[in-house]
Amino acid sequence: MIYAQHGPAWKPKLDRLLLKQLIDGIIWDPREERVERINEIRSTDESYSSVENLVDLKVYYKQFPSSITKRLSELEYFPENNIDRTFLRHTENLETLVEKSIDFQLEFNVDMIMAPSFYLYSFNDRIVDKLLDTWELFHEHLEEIGIDRRKYVSIIFNETALENKSYIADFLDDFSDIAQIFDGIYITVDRENNNTHRHDFNPNRLNGMLQLIYDLTNLGLKVVIGYSGMESILYFAVGADAIGTGWFYSLRNFNKEQKGLEPVESMGRQKKRYTSMTMLFELAIEEQILSIPAHLKDELYGKILTGCELDSKVIEGNIEDISYNEIYDQYFESLKQVVDTIIGKNSIEEKIQFVEQLLDIAHTNITRYNELETLQRINGSHIQNYQRALDQFKEDNFIFI
Repeated sequence: MIYAQHGPAWKPKLDRLLLKQLIDGIIWDPREERVERINEIRSTDESYSSVENLVDLKVYYKQFPSSITKRLSELEYFPENNIDRTFLRHTENLETLVEKSIDFQLEFNVDMIMAPSFYLYSFNDRIVDKLLDTWELFHEHLEEIGIDRRKYVSIIFNETALENKSYIADFLDDFSDIAQIFDGIYITVDRENNNTHRHDFNPNRLNGMLQLIYDLTNLGLKVVIGYSGMESILYFAVGADAIGTGWFYSLRNFNKEQKGLEPVESMGRQKKRYTSMTMLFELAIEEQILSIPAHLKDELYGKILTGCELDSKVIEGNIEDISYNEIYDQYFESLKQVVDTIIGKNSIEEKIQFVEQLLDIAHTNITRYNELETLQRINGSHIQNYQRALDQFKEDNFIFI
């Protein structure tokens, strides 16, 4: 399933995605919009209740004293004090946080109730114990007030935490004692902000992510990964139930600078990009598609275009006639085509085999594009990194294809 990750300028974009039935749910961000406005729109537009609704509480902003909390500070559940050792030392603070966050979500009328999450730099952080305590308090309070609704825990961690499999294994061992009382888990990975390749993912860290998803599903949990992009096809291959993604790149790749946890540098001008699932790459339309020489268009358009509504305008070749909203729709449409196919496979072996076929096709298509030296080159290094991560995952789990 694909959930829209709520972000700036959301109303016209969500309206279009719902109308075109390109999303299965919405992960709301109370930092970006007044809850009153969201509730007003949801109450008057039935399409918003036709998909699943959940809320990312973003309590972890209080772990960063200089963070930009925006509208979060207006909400009753959001702590007034910083979440530090002093805050965590007192169980009553955790109890208050849990109770108020549940009340907020019940009033918001979500389909699954989310436990508060804390930011982890490592799965060996001292705060992990407090996180697990918070999750237990979350379950106990829901039982106490008699709420029978899907219960999800939530976690956010730095990308580097995926490198230490021993720490992750210890965390999962501790979590396994209580995992059965929950229905699912919502994961956010804080990606490093020093990677200039839009789709790349360190293969060792990506392998750690795949293993984490697989292990969590084996604990009987539905796994939802927020702020995901092209790499999400691998998440679905190993058992993820859903991902959150969005129209802006900052909604497909979470990092603490872009999200106001730490100071941020100014961002560049947004380009109009076409999401090609046959290249597993988002091509800049003007520079990498419309610049293709006429005698190569038939061949390369056949390798790039994926049968989306926008294709006819791309073929016409007028960049000014293509709106940003159409670009966003095409991203979701192209991703959904592939995700639906992966989910439709019966076994993990079939899912992985299909994704590997996608990787092979993408590698072949990018190689051919780059062979024609009149064009701007496409960096396909992420394809090899995806395959390396997948190969290691298969070896570690004795999956033979």
